[in-house]
Amino acid sequence: MSTSQLPRRALSTLGTGLFGLGVAVGSYGAVVSLLIDRGVAPDAAGFGMTLFLLTQGLAALPADRLTRVMSVPRTCVLGFVLATLAALVGGWATLPAALASRTLLGVGQGVAFVAAMKYVGRRVPDRTAAAQGLLGALFTLGFAAGLAAAPALVRWNPVVPAVGAAALIGVGAVGTATLSGVRTEPPLPVAAYLAPLRSPTGLALGLGNMATFGFLMVAGTWYPDVLRGAGVPVTATLVGFSLSTVVGRAVGGHLSERVGDRRTVLVSFVGTAVVLSLLALALRTEAPWLLVAAVVGTGLGFGVPFGPLFALAFSELADDAGVTLVAMLLVGNVGAVVYPWLLGRTLLDTNSFALGFVAMAATVFGVSVLWMAAVGTETG
Repeated sequence: MSTSQLPRRALSTLGTGLFGLGVAVGSYGAVVSLLIDRGVAPDAAGFGMTLFLLTQGLAALPADRLTRVMSVPRTCVLGFVLATLAALVGGWATLPAALASRTLLGVGQGVAFVAAMKYVGRRVPDRTAAAQGLLGALFTLGFAAGLAAAPALVRWNPVVPAVGAAALIGVGAVGTATLSGVRTEPPLPVAAYLAPLRSPTGLALGLGNMATFGFLMVAGTWYPDVLRGAGVPVTATLVGFSLSTVVGRAVGGHLSERVGDRRTVLVSFVGTAVVLSLLALALRTEAPWLLVAAVVGTGLGFGVPFGPLFALAFSELADDAGVTLVAMLLVGNVGAVVYPWLLGRTLLDTNSFALGFVAMAATVFGVSVLWMAAVGTETG
């Protein structure tokens, strides 16, 4: 098969599992709102996403090592199976079940994500950004469905979105088990994974993952509560945010082919910092339609750099793509773990999310400065 052609069956199979993962992840915002209504403190309710980000980051290294001792598709299947169980546990919608579900879901997603990214990176090395962007778009489409539909479904019966997500992930697991293998690398000592953590480029890639995927998870956790009582159409705004993220992820891969991965990522970082600042301003001034525009705008900011960012892990910036993926997930997810709790804490202390979004905007701007210094915008 020509590497210029995207592997449609692999993308649809992996994409089904990632779509289901997106549904499971996107549903958590509704669970957080339900827990708060039941008397759970906001910072405790948001802590489930902290656990998700942490365990996904910690699972990256074992996941990469598994792809070196067994086939990449089988590794992905293992991740999907763990995520299926996690989605089912989340159907209880109690605080202990939510925390357990998010913890196991993080492990499952960490394993499946590393394997899926490596699979398409090996299948289409000259169109990695486009292929990974499409997988990211399918995950985010599921995220959109979970984020928009879960508030009503969770209040009716939390088991329904949990079983739906589990079924989709399970279908993806069955299909992935039939995929052909791709080239694998020999196992590496654990010390080899520390090398990117000591380089400005490795840190920039990891923090870039924090500013995109990590902050997307934070937003998905809290946006339902941010919009409640703001005098705006909540469901329509959540759909607009989610779809703009889907569009951004699909567009990002194509945009990178025109202007380069590095420049695409940098411009999106700067734009995200601006839009997050406008979101904080909208909350501070109680401007409802600025709030809607800013929430939808952050979807593009989180979406556009996804494909180009991970494509750089397979480019000249990395000697071993698997090692770089591990560093990106470890730095990015661990770097983001404080923010789900932080937004809940600022709500408790200030009765507003504004300060939390100011912190996120300042963080993304700092990442853009590091990116410019460590990676730059040139394609060569």
